[in-house]
Amino acid sequence: MTLLVKDANTTTQPISTQADVAGNLVPVHAAAVLGGVATPVGPTAPLPVVNTAGAAAIDGSGTVVAGGTAQLLFAGVVPSNGYLVANNSSQTLYVSDVGAATSGGASIPIPAGAVFMTPSGYNPAGAVSLWGGTTGQAFAARRW
Repeated sequence: MTLLVKDANTTTQPISTQADVAGNLVPVHAAAVLGGVATPVGPTAPLPVVNTAGAAAIDGSGTVVAGGTAQLLFAGVVPSNGYLVANNSSQTLYVSDVGAATSGGASIPIPAGAVFMTPSGYNPAGAVSLWGGTTGQAFAARRW
């Protein structure tokens, strides 16, 4: 079934629709793929999203300056579109963007060799901090 609607320029545009499980008329979004074949969007084929506000990554890598003490990443600048932290040390690191990082609480543990990455477009609640139990623990960090 096709539903006709007017866009911002008052031009009539067709929108494909189908009934959902409750019998409600809903738009069918179809993403184009190679070969000109399109499939309806659903739980197994989600609508692709592109973050048009993306920015080039800025390095914030380093080492833990003082073991057992939280330190700010990215000189305290709050990432506008997300960040990642890779633990290049042999011990767990902790990261937090909702206050000073600690070895528990609201901090997110990053095991040795693992990477924590926010989704593109993520806007942290505050500055990102890192906690490591030992001075000199290495990490790689990027913000975008």
